[in-house]
Amino acid sequence: MLAQLTEEKRDLIKPLFLKRQPNNSALWCYFDGKMSGKTFVDDITSPTKAICRLDMSWTYISDEADLPWIEEVLGEVIKKDWLQVIWVPERKGTYPLKEFAKIIPRLEFIERKEALEKACDLEITPFTSELFDKLPEDYKNWHLQNYGTKEAFLQKAFGFYAVENGEVCCESEAAFTCRGFTEMGVYTFEPYRRRGFAFATCLKTLEELEKMGLKAIWACDEENAESVRLAKRLGFANPVKYEFLYFPTQN
Repeated sequence: MLAQLTEEKRDLIKPLFLKRQPNNSALWCYFDGKMSGKTFVDDITSPTKAICRLDMSWTYISDEADLPWIEEVLGEVIKKDWLQVIWVPERKGTYPLKEFAKIIPRLEFIERKEALEKACDLEITPFTSELFDKLPEDYKNWHLQNYGTKEAFLQKAFGFYAVENGEVCCESEAAFTCRGFTEMGVYTFEPYRRRGFAFATCLKTLEELEKMGLKAIWACDEENAESVRLAKRLGFANPVKYEFLYFPTQN
């Protein structure tokens, strides 16, 4: 039987996550009550091991959790939910439930120097209700799934649209903002790709984040050559290599 920690006891497991993990700003958002999720522990009253599954599927394992316990908990969770487990570099090569796991090599960039390339001339504007309504339906629904409502997205999300002839060409968003860090994301819509829109929109976002005193994180799959190339054009360097372990639901 899974031992699930109640939300009001979340502070009990913070000391179990002292080492910085990739995609850490999302975990900090969970700790600070900005995101919802579930935490499974070895002991409800005095936990020494914990696994946090955020509602958006990312899953974090505490520093000292051992492999047999990790396998036991994940094996129970995937009976109901699918997971993307952040697998830290020091755990590389030893994997739980290998018969179910898909191992996805990842890169996380935090270190950044000034971008040498100049952005193309482009209209770039903060998120607005009018432009949100012009997004492709599937992309709009993805935001609604994450934020609940358009109003919540416009209130909580930070980023910019690239606009051409009144149409949204590209969106850059800073998400999971917490404790001085935020995670970057960008998407260029068809047929506006390969025209420098993503670079220009991200560069504007980064400039504004710096003014706000926020440090940007760029994370992507290692095989996503376009994302890696864009990160380097924006000045990101020396990425940390880690992995996602993807577990589909086993019901």
